[in-house]
Amino acid sequence: MLIEFSVENFRSIKEKVTLSMVASSDKSLENNLIKPKVLKKDRLLKSAVLYGANASGKSNVIMALGFLKDLVMRSHKYQKGDEIKYSPFKLDEEYISKPSKFKVVFIKNNIKYVYGVSSTNEKIIDEYLYYYPKGRRALIFKRSGTTKYKFSIDKDKQKDNSERTLDNVLYLSKATQEKYDKTADTFDWFKDTLKVIGPTDHPGLIKFTIELLNKDQNLKTIILKSILEADLGIGDISASIKDLAIDDLPSEFPTELKGLIIDGKSKIRQREIKILHTVLNKEGKELNVYFDFNEESEGTQRLFSLIGPWIDALVNDRILVVDELDTKLHPILNIFLIKLFHDSTQNKSNAQLIFTTHNTNTLDLDLFRRDQIWFTEKNPDSGSTDLYSLVQYSPRKDENIQKGYLLGRYGAIPFIKENKIF
Repeated sequence: MLIEFSVENFRSIKEKVTLSMVASSDKSLENNLIKPKVLKKDRLLKSAVLYGANASGKSNVIMALGFLKDLVMRSHKYQKGDEIKYSPFKLDEEYISKPSKFKVVFIKNNIKYVYGVSSTNEKIIDEYLYYYPKGRRALIFKRSGTTKYKFSIDKDKQKDNSERTLDNVLYLSKATQEKYDKTADTFDWFKDTLKVIGPTDHPGLIKFTIELLNKDQNLKTIILKSILEADLGIGDISASIKDLAIDDLPSEFPTELKGLIIDGKSKIRQREIKILHTVLNKEGKELNVYFDFNEESEGTQRLFSLIGPWIDALVNDRILVVDELDTKLHPILNIFLIKLFHDSTQNKSNAQLIFTTHNTNTLDLDLFRRDQIWFTEKNPDSGSTDLYSLVQYSPRKDENIQKGYLLGRYGAIPFIKENKIF
């Protein structure tokens, strides 16, 4: 479970901003809350939504989480001199040379962790990991000035790991690679629990849904039911991924690529998705027609790519982070997907959803609590992004949030000077 995420000096984000999943004292929509035992008094939100004008920076909040996850996953593979490829705030000369900073607070295996890192393009500057094994904070490691380390446990083993950690490599990643168990849970949280999805239909998402469909019949039933609930007229889905033999490749396939396959350096994998639609013919009898996946609407294809990760998150206690959820989806479909996370009969493992959208139909206090609604706004003078919650405006519980937002009551909307361009 995610408690909070902070980022500083990343893309349009200049000063530190924090997305908190800690619930306020608001008593509304109790089903939208998680009550983890390790936090005692605090409750967490099952979801959070980010609104804002185009180029206000809401996608950069998502990208920051994705960047940190990717850095943890690949850092131990870096060689000396490899660039970290960070993206500082570029509209202030002072910040171009400053490190980007990230901090994430989360729960893994009923233990609270705090992990933070700052880096430039060339090296890791600071890094730390704390945990609360008995409700009290304890240090696992602290790194400062790139090469200075402090350990409170397993000092000899950790010192040995740190001496083999390059300047541009995260100690978290390197220590886990060296099979150090105290960093493994944090690494696994990034690897397995945190899932970040961009606004486009990446082939990997479709592949993931196909794999779930073929994993077991129960998962296929759940996925089919979800798609049927969306009323797409779909009766059944058959999907597979198979390796193509050289002789099966079309004649126009480039000879150079065929050579790579023959040399065993690459594989060609073909996905095959058939979707059954059932209608009634003139005699009133059922007519079953299979469509290829590319014959379906873009909305159906988008839903298919999302539904696999969606079901997986709900079943396996993951944090699903989606940029531009409303892309190609009807507003009612958006609400259907969101409600799955809020419904305790569907979300039994306390999964969390974080997403950005322009769909104002979801700005509804019957769907979200005030502390679940966030806005991003770009400072017109500095060009930097600010992130804030609806809570700071203290709207009434019966207030029309959608109308108020479109009227500019909470900021975070485009400022259009004139209604004409000629």
